[in-house]
Amino acid sequence: MGDYTLSSLSQKASIAIYIIPQILEPKEGVLYNISMILKNLVIHTCCADCLLNALLDLKSRGVIDKETEITSLFYNPNIHPRSEYLERLNAVKKIFPELKEEWNIKLVIPNYSPKEYLSRVLDCKQDRCTICWNLRLENLFNYAKEKKIKNVTTTLLTSHYQERDTILKIAKDLNKKYNLNFIEIDSTSNIKHTGFYKQNYCGCCFSLTEKMVSSKI
Repeated sequence: MGDYTLSSLSQKASIAIYIIPQILEPKEGVLYNISMILKNLVIHTCCADCLLNALLDLKSRGVIDKETEITSLFYNPNIHPRSEYLERLNAVKKIFPELKEEWNIKLVIPNYSPKEYLSRVLDCKQDRCTICWNLRLENLFNYAKEKKIKNVTTTLLTSHYQERDTILKIAKDLNKKYNLNFIEIDSTSNIKHTGFYKQNYCGCCFSLTEKMVSSKI
């Protein structure tokens, strides 16, 4: 195994995994414990690092096993430029052969269409990050609904670039609309892996500019 994948997935982490089931009437701010192995799961995937950490979390709590049908959905139209998008996608592809040795997992890559992100951000006065998270999470829920997959989560919950509380609120709102099970992953799962491309900014053209400006100060 490479130094970036399954050796770290075998570690035990004190991480809480929760589920928000629509079979129960959800109360604001209340999450429900999950104590079963999932039959299937769609993981919105933002990068290789976060995918590894998400799998580590789910495995450590017995939420997934080798029989779980896992779909890694790499939908990230916000990433700029295209070369950066390809770097992150190729990093995910690089770890996949070894992931497939451990999991029943497949990679789904929707068409890269930055205009889907930019058209929403440029035409709306809402916070651009909230728009971005909503766009990607709604794609996740919609994909799972179309494929009749009941369980979803996102690697964004493990990223230190993201606002966890806002992402969870968006997920809860989408849960009510799509009637799926959204699984929460604790943000303390942020182990650093090596052996593949590592980004140094969130992803969009705005965050890239902010990164460049701050590095010159």
